[in-house]
Amino acid sequence: MGKYEYTINMEREGKYDMSFDALFEQRILVGKKLKDCIRDSGFTKISFSKKADISRPTLDRLLSGTVDNKSTFDRHIQKILNVLNMTVDQLLSYRPVGEVKKIGAVYSLNAPPEYSMDEKAKKQYGLLMDVIDLCAIYY
Repeated sequence: MGKYEYTINMEREGKYDMSFDALFEQRILVGKKLKDCIRDSGFTKISFSKKADISRPTLDRLLSGTVDNKSTFDRHIQKILNVLNMTVDQLLSYRPVGEVKKIGAVYSLNAPPEYSMDEKAKKQYGLLMDVIDLCAIYY
């Protein structure tokens, strides 16, 4: 994908018509779309940054839209698009695979009334909840 001239026509009939050079002006939108693409592709931020050869802090700045240097932005977006095998138009028109419904807990009330969890099970449950909390950090 090379740099070329173009005009920006945002969301015309549900499609974006934007060239690579104009992405910097829409970096917040680009960051939101990238975050969805990366998540839906099954990557964590760490695994994606390694695959794209981008530092984790730089990836975070790209995803939040806070990169303030156009050449840095262009260079890293090019790497990201290559890893995702996407064009600019595909990125900007990307829709998340599905909305994730957040569920606090799933449980069944079929245990006997006198049942109580033993200490080993409580410890294992606590560890499992810690792992889930750690995973939430990446998304």
